[in-house]
Amino acid sequence: MKKLVSMTMAMAMMAALFVACGDDGTDDETPPPAVPTIALDGGDIDQPQEITNPMSVKIGVTAPGAIAGFTVTIDSPALTAEMLATVGLATELNLVNPGSMAEALGALGFPSGEAVSGKTALTFDISKLVPMIAQIYLVPMIAQIYNETSDHKFILKVTDAKGKSTTKTLTCHLTGKVALAYNNDADLWANTATVTAANVPDGGSVQYRVKGAADWTDAVLVEGSKYRLAPVYETSKNAAGLDVHTIKAGTGVFAATTYEVRIAKDGQAVDSKEFATAVGDKIPNGDMSGWSKRIWIDGSNNEFPITYPNPEGMKVWDSGNNAFLEQNNGEETLFTPLCRQDETEPGTARLQARMVLGFVFAPGNMFTGDFDYSGFSGTVNFGKPYAWTARPRALKVRYKAQIGKIDKVGSYDPDGASYQDKQDCARIFVAVVNWKAQHGVTSGMTAPTGMWDPATAKSLDEGAILGYGDLVITQTATGWIEATLPFNWYAKDAANPASAPFSLVISCATSMRGDYLTGCSTNTMQVDDFEWAY
Repeated sequence: MKKLVSMTMAMAMMAALFVACGDDGTDDETPPPAVPTIALDGGDIDQPQEITNPMSVKIGVTAPGAIAGFTVTIDSPALTAEMLATVGLATELNLVNPGSMAEALGALGFPSGEAVSGKTALTFDISKLVPMIAQIYLVPMIAQIYNETSDHKFILKVTDAKGKSTTKTLTCHLTGKVALAYNNDADLWANTATVTAANVPDGGSVQYRVKGAADWTDAVLVEGSKYRLAPVYETSKNAAGLDVHTIKAGTGVFAATTYEVRIAKDGQAVDSKEFATAVGDKIPNGDMSGWSKRIWIDGSNNEFPITYPNPEGMKVWDSGNNAFLEQNNGEETLFTPLCRQDETEPGTARLQARMVLGFVFAPGNMFTGDFDYSGFSGTVNFGKPYAWTARPRALKVRYKAQIGKIDKVGSYDPDGASYQDKQDCARIFVAVVNWKAQHGVTSGMTAPTGMWDPATAKSLDEGAILGYGDLVITQTATGWIEATLPFNWYAKDAANPASAPFSLVISCATSMRGDYLTGCSTNTMQVDDFEWAY
């Protein structure tokens, strides 16, 4: 019995000893000291913070082991080393040992020196610093470089006296300002221009239109933030079966026009701009207000003043057979020319068919080019140099016309019999050409040669026909008609032909088959106000 009591007492004493030594049979080591914490007051420091003005950016730091080191690394496209140096800072900041940066740090909201070292908890406020990033982007030079959505990082590292450290990155996100600018680079022959559109929102687009038009057209992203405004060509077959290209309405950039451009999302403008293009080109004496006389010398060196549809000193327009009709053989009375200024409506051109010598039919005509008369035949040399700076959509012209049935058939017209007594047609056409020489059409008392039609041929021996517009007049119009001749392009990508020796043809004739001396002998046509439609 005594032995049992003694053993029990011994075991109790050993248990007490174990308890006194802290060993109760479990692993009860002292817990490690807590690591520093870095937190964003009222937010999640691990999530990007959108920069606004104003905004709250308060950082709370705890370090039970006392702060021994605190560094801030700035990684920002705006707060660069060069930018920070201007205010006495650097991209690497030591808040415990700030050196010469202490004053600048304090001005921006960062504590430093004794306000940090040895502290177990602190809070600092950089609510004024972060919005300044957005203000930096308002500086024009910087905005040109950094006007994009960007992230600005503050890498915070806190180390305590026991060597425990924590690193957190505060990311401040700046959504770049939506901005739109015209690059002042319109190519009015190619009908293109570009704009720079910064920070187009997701789901947004860049659009343009003629100012005040109903519909918008999407611009095409070229690269980066550059968008291209360009024509869209639609291809079809003309009556001759040739491929022709026309520019889709609402696309491309043309002369003498004001455009609206916008960045849009969900049909609403986020930003918008306007720009106007250059005035384009004019057709010399297009208003038919300038008339003069040119001297024609016949084979016997006789001089005759011939009606000329140009002001003095200009040589753009001409007319066939005026040189023959206005020879007065020493008499004062002149024959009525095929092309003259209308007597009742000055400033307009009147084209009139005539029977020359009473038996040879000649249509009224006017064209850009030069006329040569020799013997009983004349040659129309089509084409004049023209300084193209802008591609037009169409030719606009006003006309009146008296159109009858064909009563004269040329003896050299291979299809003349089929036209007898049929309704005649007058015609106006325009062609943009790239010719090395004028193209001649000869007709009269001999077999005609050189006939051509821009609606049936893409080129002649003299060079390419880039495009044309055509108007066939089939009935009498006693009042002025405003006509538009849209361009059909054979060579839509051809370069500006301004350097070509001959690049413009406009032709007006009272009878379509006048080259064959076939048509209505009483046809007349008045034309005025030739101009490009852009």
